[in-house]
Amino acid sequence: MLDQQKKIVQSTLPALKVHGEEITRYFYQEMLGAHPELRSMFNASDQADGTQAKRLAGAILAYAGNIDRLDLLGSAVNQIARSHVRVHVQADQYPIVGKYLLLAIKAVLGDAATPEVIEAWGAAYAQLADILIPMEKGMYAAAAAD
Repeated sequence: MLDQQKKIVQSTLPALKVHGEEITRYFYQEMLGAHPELRSMFNASDQADGTQAKRLAGAILAYAGNIDRLDLLGSAVNQIARSHVRVHVQADQYPIVGKYLLLAIKAVLGDAATPEVIEAWGAAYAQLADILIPMEKGMYAAAAAD
């Protein structure tokens, strides 16, 4: 991820603080509408009462705020990976999530989500996927060995 892209992601922090939950609610609505097979990966009551959207919005905000200091997010990233393994997230599902996350950012932020902002967030998401996928692969391998 380029330094300029990190700066762009960080520049979206004020908008994320205001619109984060709206973005994540839109994200889940659109993604699960298009991919109902993913519904079983999420707690239905957390989806219904907004807890899941709130939790994801907080994680996105933390990631954006620490995009240039990812070492500070180590335990949170590890917890996310463990949660993903628990519900059997697979590497080929990451592009689906990325597509709908960027769609939600664009839909909610409108003109503020310039092509540069969407590109930077695409790079940020790819960076996180590049961290989580191998971590989860190792967890799956360790579980299979047990």
